[in-house]
This record gives sequence, C-alpha cells and structure tokens, in this order.
Amino acid sequence: MNLYSTIMKKAPFTIDNATYAQLLKGLNEMFLSEKKGNSNDFRLYFDDLWLSDTAVIDDVHKSKGEWVVDLVFASIHNPLKFIRRFIVSHPCPKRAAQKAHFMRRLAAKDQRGTLEVTIEQLNLCQN
Repeated sequence: MNLYSTIMKKAPFTIDNATYAQLLKGLNEMFLSEKKGNSNDFRLYFDDLWLSDTAVIDDVHKSKGEWVVDLVFASIHNPLKFIRRFIVSHPCPKRAAQKAHFMRRLAAKDQRGTLEVTIEQLNLCQN
C-alpha cells in the first residue's frame, strides 16, 4: 500500500447532532444580530486623502511574551484622527525596534520624518 491510498482511506468528517444543533443556533443568532454597515462607517477607508498629511509613529511594546510592532498613522491637523496597524512581532527587542524603525521610514509619506504630532496638539485638560 502506498502513502496516497492510506491518506485516502481516512474516515469522512462527522459531527454529532448536539454540536450541529449548537452550531446552527449560533449561526441563527449571528444572522439576527448582525447588520450591514452604512457607507458612513467606511468613509474612513474611502476618504484616504488625510493619510497624505500623517505622521507615522512606531510603537514597540511587549505582549504575550513577544515584542509587537504597531504603526500609528496620525493626522497632523487633527491628532485624534488616527489608524493603528499591527506590523510584526519578534522575540528579540532589538530586532523589533529595528523593524519598527525601517517600517516607519518605509510607510511615511515624508521620508525625512519632519511631520510630527505633539502632545500639545491634543489640547488635553489636566483638570
């Protein structure tokens, strides 16, 4: 008997009735609770002209035993308008910081890095 015939003789997948009923119940509940989004919900993705004036901020932090690299694209005109994207995770903090630096430079529209967002632009009240 060759390897192909032993693979093909595996029993077909089966599921018991209780699990199947629970699966159908979950799908039915999801169908009743989910709704279509309006075009306003996706305006952020379609109206992407504001991304041309964004500062790219790299965020390296430890999560679940690995160093995670996120890039934050923040508008220089309104810093509260931003997108945060996961890039990569790495076990070594030095390599993660290196990847964050290169990815930030690659993603930035302004390669020199002169576009910046400061904490003063947020107009935070310390009260």
